[in-house]
Amino acid sequence: MDKYDDDLDVLRAKEAELERQLMELKKRRTELEVRSKPQGRKGGRPLRDITLDLLQDAKCPLNSLLLASVIRSLYGRVIPSTRFGTMSNDEANSFDSSRSRPVYLCHCLTFDQGHAVKRYWARSDWPLAERIMGPMSSRILFLRAAAWTIEVAHRVEEGKLSADNLETLKYVAADQARDAGLLVSRGEFPYAGWLSDIADAIDRHAAEDRALREATATELMTRLSLREQLYGSREGLVSLPGTRTTWRSAIGDNS
Repeated sequence: MDKYDDDLDVLRAKEAELERQLMELKKRRTELEVRSKPQGRKGGRPLRDITLDLLQDAKCPLNSLLLASVIRSLYGRVIPSTRFGTMSNDEANSFDSSRSRPVYLCHCLTFDQGHAVKRYWARSDWPLAERIMGPMSSRILFLRAAAWTIEVAHRVEEGKLSADNLETLKYVAADQARDAGLLVSRGEFPYAGWLSDIADAIDRHAAEDRALREATATELMTRLSLREQLYGSREGLVSLPGTRTTWRSAIGDNS
């Protein structure tokens, strides 16, 4: 065996040793990363409490899909879609029980029938008008939620808020901006510009939307029980002759 082969064997042995050390380092790094993850999985805060806090921060109703995306980015928790349905039933059952809570999770209501829009979450301590869904409300709520998501990503990037995965959160914000009709370039996150453009879009229809929601809320508060104001009317609203034609008649339609 010549000197070249001897050197090659030495190099192969060193390479094998380095690969072994690298595997040990990767294993150790993974263990440390798991330990340093923020609390939020088993033993973490209940989804209910997290949702209430996010709604308080957003100051507007949020839909289940966006909540799941933001919670995953901030807390590293994957929320199954069925979990929100379970939480909705839990909140309604809690309201019906004798265990009073200072605030409940609830839903938006359709402006004409008072039905629950269960994909949208809100807080029971908000005025009813904030939870009414008029003809233009869906777009405005989307824009308000998009602006909030962008603000959250901006705060995390500035170090004002912690997150499990900043990069994922940034792309959630970019997706919201894109869906709002804004220009989004790969790898660029012009938060201030996005927020300005969204604010302009909201201002174009916000006053008209709010007027309808406030008028509807005044009427719904006289027609719905407190429970129905939180979780919706199952049967819809009954109208009398000469009242709003968008509400169903007390006489069944047999045609």
